[in-house]
Amino acid sequence: MNVILIIVDIIFFLGAAFNVYWQSQIEIKSIYKVSSLIFAAFIGAWLLFSPTNQLSYIIMVALFMLLNIMNGVGGIGSKKIVINGFYSGVLDYSQIIHVTLIPIELQGSKPKVAVIFNTKRPQQVEMNFNVSYKEIQNS
Repeated sequence: MNVILIIVDIIFFLGAAFNVYWQSQIEIKSIYKVSSLIFAAFIGAWLLFSPTNQLSYIIMVALFMLLNIMNGVGGIGSKKIVINGFYSGVLDYSQIIHVTLIPIELQGSKPKVAVIFNTKRPQQVEMNFNVSYKEIQNS
């Protein structure tokens, strides 16, 4: 069991390093997806209630929580789009076939833009930004 936990620890650590690299490339940050944080709280609480003193298990839970918190961050990067949410990852610009920009203007609040990226695969990625329509359009 301990060997499996160490392998999972290594996989989670590599996932965290992957996230750090791509999130450092973000030029326009999207709005943080709070659903990732809620998921992390529920699953993390469940995992922490199982009593154990194995260091590899404690590291696994900590890395799992870190990954879920990091998955809420996304945005438009210089090389790729960093997708936020539970199924986070990166999306290459060559995979995008259509982009829909939806300006959201509410009186007395900052401008917001919802962006939908349609990919070559039958997939849509939706992100929200706290920037103006023109700023997204120019990038």
